[in-house]
Amino acid sequence: MRSAEKLIAIALIVVSGCASSVSSEFLLPSESVNNVSCIAVLPLKNETQDPQAGDVVSDILSIELMQRGGFNVMDRMEVERALGERDIRVPHGIAPEDAAGVGIILGVQAVLTGRVTRYVYRPSALPTEGAVPAADFSLSLIDTTTGQTIWKGSGKFAPSGLLAMGTTPLTDVVQDGVERLLDSLYSGIGQRAETSGGMCWYNPNTILSGLVVASRPVYPAFRPAVAPVQQPVRQQVASVRPPEQKSQVVQATAPAKVSILNASGNPRVSALIGITLIKNKINVVNVSVEKVPVPSSVIYYTPAYHDQALAIAGMLKKAPKLVQMGTAKWNITIIVGKDYR
Repeated sequence: MRSAEKLIAIALIVVSGCASSVSSEFLLPSESVNNVSCIAVLPLKNETQDPQAGDVVSDILSIELMQRGGFNVMDRMEVERALGERDIRVPHGIAPEDAAGVGIILGVQAVLTGRVTRYVYRPSALPTEGAVPAADFSLSLIDTTTGQTIWKGSGKFAPSGLLAMGTTPLTDVVQDGVERLLDSLYSGIGQRAETSGGMCWYNPNTILSGLVVASRPVYPAFRPAVAPVQQPVRQQVASVRPPEQKSQVVQATAPAKVSILNASGNPRVSALIGITLIKNKINVVNVSVEKVPVPSSVIYYTPAYHDQALAIAGMLKKAPKLVQMGTAKWNITIIVGKDYR
């Protein structure tokens, strides 16, 4: 009997130890976000042993922001391209103290940055096989004009159920953590969270010549103008055109503007597809949710983007139907159906 009681006690300890915890606070009045139209998600500082941890959290954060709206978001691939164009290399992420200077270079009013301090499957305390996925990270929303932190949040995230050990992917733990932190941010900005968001692009014409990122950047007393939502300036995202693919239609040379419409009924699907596209250097311009689910997945594309639509279809785990459109708001629209499971 005592051994059974001991096992139950260990189980209770494990359950409580796996519970997530979140802290969040506004360091400036929440109205400080009123003048923020464009946010860039910067590479998070990776302080873990996993080289992918910072990118995973940054990618999920970017997609979740686009899906929620409220701000225009600079695509993660666009941030990477813009920094590379100015020979700024950040293999281990951007430290929070450098974030505002980088935001000025990108021409945005605010940046989301932070640190990932744990991203690992840790051994279970129970006398069974398996491990517990755990991710700890913090986020800060920084005003690039003043260098001040508007909001910050942090959390320790892990699944709370005994049956989740060893079966829950780390990316799901990160997704839950990002959602909880953004819930705390959006709850403090009220009606702003209800406005629709879009994309914003790097415009080198707004940058002061000679401005570089220092350990403690000096913030000029100006607010750089942000380019309106439009085709990227000198966009150099890699083409996804398959080799030797021939078509009777002249193919587009610019990367497609891709929209994801999630009509599957599964809220995680659009984030997973968005991350897949970003990892393959494809810009995601719009992410939205359809309230009425549809049975099957379809990719709609304009004629010049047949090859890119075909390549994107090959990246998805469930091959969708391809339908050509004469004209459309987006070059490629991915309708995610209930068949995408």
